[in-house]
Amino acid sequence: MDGQVETFKALCRAWDISYDNFIRTTDAHHEQMCRDIFQKVLDKGDIYLGSYEGLYCTGCEAYYLEKDLGEGGLCPVHKTAPEKVKEESYFFRMGNYQKQLLDYFEKNPEFIYPVRRRQEIINRVKEGLRDLSVSRTSFDWGIKLKNAPGHVIYVWFDALLNYLSGIDYPSAKSKKYWPANIHVIGKDILWFHSVIWSCMLFSAGIEPPKKVFVHGFINAASGEKLSKSSGNVIDPIELGEKFGADSVRYYLLREIPLGEDGNFSVEGLIERHNNELANDLGNLLNRALALAEKKCGATVPRAKTDPVLSKKLDLEKISSHMDSLEVHSALAEIFSFVSACNRYMNEKEPWKLEGKEADAVLYSVLDSLRVIAVLLSAFIPSSSQKILAQLNAKGSTWGDLEFNLLVPGTKLGKKEILFAKHDVAEEKPFAQKSARSISVSVDPKLSKLGLKLACAVVENVSVKKKHEGLERAKKDSIKKMDLDSKEEERVIQGYLDLYDSIGVVQDYHAVKNLVDLAKKSGNIPQINTVVDSYNLVSIKKGLIVGAHDLDKVSGNVRVKFAQGNETYVPLGTLENAPPKKGEYIFVDDKVVLCRLDVKQGEHTKVSNSTRNVFLYVQGNKNTPQKYLDDALDEILGNIKKFCGGSAKRLIVK
Repeated sequence: MDGQVETFKALCRAWDISYDNFIRTTDAHHEQMCRDIFQKVLDKGDIYLGSYEGLYCTGCEAYYLEKDLGEGGLCPVHKTAPEKVKEESYFFRMGNYQKQLLDYFEKNPEFIYPVRRRQEIINRVKEGLRDLSVSRTSFDWGIKLKNAPGHVIYVWFDALLNYLSGIDYPSAKSKKYWPANIHVIGKDILWFHSVIWSCMLFSAGIEPPKKVFVHGFINAASGEKLSKSSGNVIDPIELGEKFGADSVRYYLLREIPLGEDGNFSVEGLIERHNNELANDLGNLLNRALALAEKKCGATVPRAKTDPVLSKKLDLEKISSHMDSLEVHSALAEIFSFVSACNRYMNEKEPWKLEGKEADAVLYSVLDSLRVIAVLLSAFIPSSSQKILAQLNAKGSTWGDLEFNLLVPGTKLGKKEILFAKHDVAEEKPFAQKSARSISVSVDPKLSKLGLKLACAVVENVSVKKKHEGLERAKKDSIKKMDLDSKEEERVIQGYLDLYDSIGVVQDYHAVKNLVDLAKKSGNIPQINTVVDSYNLVSIKKGLIVGAHDLDKVSGNVRVKFAQGNETYVPLGTLENAPPKKGEYIFVDDKVVLCRLDVKQGEHTKVSNSTRNVFLYVQGNKNTPQKYLDDALDEILGNIKKFCGGSAKRLIVK
């Protein structure tokens, strides 16, 4: 999770997104506040202990009624079959608040916005609110209940309370921010935010937020939903690096109304970038500054803004659109004024004018550009600052939207191209990312001691947390397996012999770890669909397997003896733990990917965001190469079946 946090922080930096507080549900204040609110609702009699049996989707972390499932009995969001789960649970008497909730909806008709989303929720509530399971005993990650440590608070009771813990509720400071003016949420979690969240707050005696605004989905150009679980994704950081964060922000906000679904395409992005940002806005700035340099010595001319031009800007309409969260319409209105400025420039032809006549036209356009920059600062902040810098002006508040605030005689800044144009024909689709080439080499001394490898790359995989078919395959395989005799197999002994030959004291290995876990739980651990795909073969064949996110591997991979000073951060940790000198390690140009077979490194772990996988099966003197190759083929078959993608074998040097 720490790695995911850094990814989101990097995205915020790349896209010029600021935040007052980066909130996590693992924060100590949040955990304590959750327990306090849970206890408050429990003491009120709205929570009781019982047991629950139902259909549970792991991806949604939610139970479904059969009537709410999609075609074929699949989760409507993830298109997977939910599990039938039964466990002891605490329940929240949500039905106690059905009438109060319906009354609240009636008195606050814009609580759910856009309003058309409101009726579907009202209809569901009128069908009756069932008591909600608000604790889990089938896993131990989460906030443990103080008086029932075997229970953890259900994620949707825990996560929603982050809105309060994030403003330090119930401190005096939190009163400034609560009730919130607006929650912005996706349409697939509207039920949780409009119904469950409201009922929780009613029970706890806390006022609900004033509005829940529901945004749609960004889909692929084909209309297919962008989804990590389906592998149909676009890397936002890569997109920002290629086209600039401001251009991407502008395109999404202008193209897709906030309450609607919309399709993303590189062609559409380039069209708006080239036509509206580069041609209309960027070219207007460049022309005005070039003429000011020629006619006014690169200083702000002494004049006033022509009221004929300034009246073309309708601030009242822009403000109304923003209040209604019609951001696309607000931007359309702003760029209508940009177009008006371009027409004004073309009609007045200041390049043909001299003296005060030229000054009047140029001041009008330059001052209007300052106002435009202030208006756009919330949408394309970096570009807005560049415009203001070139005008040598300041402005960031609504009060700066008055005309005639550009100070005459001010030296103008350095003229720069605001938006460089892109060629559609040269751009490749972002939904597919081919794997780079990579080589693997083994120290000859290790080869002589019997270390063998079979390696491959799988590109464009869709890594999921879980796949029902894979889960069944794992369970069936373990049922047929004699786990007690597994670790005595000859191939496994070959690893221990290899350790002895290099002087490493080691009687535990990855396969034995899998066997021990399977004995305890009756199944192979669930990590993700790539790791589970190879663990299934690893325990069956008695072979050690490793997989890494190829896009996080630096350079090529070498298997060599450790010097003892290499960088190695074990999986699940954050601290460097250099390998012991003399061990064999898998390394790239920067870090240790894996030492022996004990634990893979954190830096290159496979996660749900992984698109390209580097994979190896590790053998020893007791392992025929064909045995390794067959095992690799079986693993690749599993990955392609459960994760998609295409594989290519690598030659080991």
